[in-house]
Amino acid sequence: MQSLIVIKGTKHFPYELGEASVTVGQSDDNDIVLDDPEVSTRHCQVALSPNKQWVLRDGGSTNGTFLNENPVRKAALESGDKIRVGQTVILFVDRSRTKNQGGHSRLQNLLILQEINKALNSETDLPRLLELIMDMAIHLTQAQRGFLVLVRGEALTFKVARNIDSNSVKAPEFKISNSVIRRVVKTGQPILTSNAQADLSSFQSIVNQDVRSLLCVPLRIKKKILGTLYVDSQQRAASFTEQDKELLGAFSDQAAIAIENARLLQETMETEAIRSELRVASRIQLALLPRKDPVVPGLEISGRMITAKEVGGDYYDYMAPPAVPEEPSDDLFIAIGDVSGKGVPAGLVMVMARSVLRSLASSWDAPPSELMTEVNRILKPDLKPGMFMSMLLGRYFAKTGRFLLCGCGHERPLVFRGAARDVQAYDAGGIVLGVVPDIGAMLNDIEIDLAVGDQLLLYTDGVTEAMSEDGQQFGIQRVMQLFSRYGDRSPSELIDIILKDIEIHRGKAEVNDDITLIALRRS
Repeated sequence: MQSLIVIKGTKHFPYELGEASVTVGQSDDNDIVLDDPEVSTRHCQVALSPNKQWVLRDGGSTNGTFLNENPVRKAALESGDKIRVGQTVILFVDRSRTKNQGGHSRLQNLLILQEINKALNSETDLPRLLELIMDMAIHLTQAQRGFLVLVRGEALTFKVARNIDSNSVKAPEFKISNSVIRRVVKTGQPILTSNAQADLSSFQSIVNQDVRSLLCVPLRIKKKILGTLYVDSQQRAASFTEQDKELLGAFSDQAAIAIENARLLQETMETEAIRSELRVASRIQLALLPRKDPVVPGLEISGRMITAKEVGGDYYDYMAPPAVPEEPSDDLFIAIGDVSGKGVPAGLVMVMARSVLRSLASSWDAPPSELMTEVNRILKPDLKPGMFMSMLLGRYFAKTGRFLLCGCGHERPLVFRGAARDVQAYDAGGIVLGVVPDIGAMLNDIEIDLAVGDQLLLYTDGVTEAMSEDGQQFGIQRVMQLFSRYGDRSPSELIDIILKDIEIHRGKAEVNDDITLIALRRS
């Protein structure tokens, strides 16, 4: 007996051949009508030749007829041949040419699975893929209902619950035996019964649902069980067979691979989307940092920041104090800060702090400690518990070379004295921003006088805590040694030297924290 197995996407149906020829096309007057935009009105014909050989003929189709992926106008057919018209595959099977009907049926099923799996693997959207898998499983076994369950640890998640009409089954966890699923997950072995009422009478849900035939197979990749495919039927006449178990088992192996691939693709796409967003956020954040160092008569300045992640929590800035028309000034506010944590949350706090500080510095002629008190008052309500920011804010008085500095729990500023060629560390003290509402009583302004040739170095803890491959920190002593040796260099040269030494110290270890440096030299 000969037949054609028509496969379109996830569905297939047989067409038994007799003596008459069979036409295939979009038109309703064809024997096999295909709803396929790439199929012509009368696409091709399968006919029996005078010598009793089945022959395929193209009917002058627009997109061609293919036999085993080769374009043909006319060709003899052999059992197992694959005809492709448009997006539809038609298998030619000849059961009369084999004595082993069971073996032939298995071959036919494998050919069908091969084509169905192509449709399966072309779907990369995970929710849609799970629905396709369930619909295919029901279609392959002609079950009344089907359930796709994924497992994580001890938890079962019902992802798809469908009936033979592809409609969703409501509240699936109450219409299926969890015990059957858990047994398959635990053992990795399928469960098949054609007399569920007797064989599984101890499972109350099976009895209550009047399930007659049941088949449950694992979704497995090597030794990892992702979940199960469960199908059942209440019909007395229809029952699942060993061949159904074999077919659904082979299908579930391919389905598990497709699920895992879709999962990995989804994770990759999500990760890339996050990275893309972080790159955009990083560009926005970096655009908010000083584009160039300010030009101040009698002062050389250089600032640099290297982020550990795409978005960092370090901050530095230069701001002009309020202008007084009668008294033009080259005074300058200089800020450096470090938000707890890394990534987007830290970057958002940094942006908020910058906005508040810039607004206050440009409109309020006050000592650094008063500005910091007000910045903290505004920031505190918007910071989550555990989030805080250290900062140093200094005001440089151009006429005298005097620095007024206020510390908010930040790293100690270092000063290189050019005449004595030594380095002094100043304890700016204070408390970090964002911990308590009012920090005014805990802040002080310290005064640092810079003589010609003296240089001030401000930095974040990413400098001192830079880690080597063997877990050693760069350390404040190493910073002070470099500063003592190269403090007479220009600020830009000094920062280059420090960053180069950190790079050598770090070796192949990753940057584990943002690194920010500001150097200022009285010239």
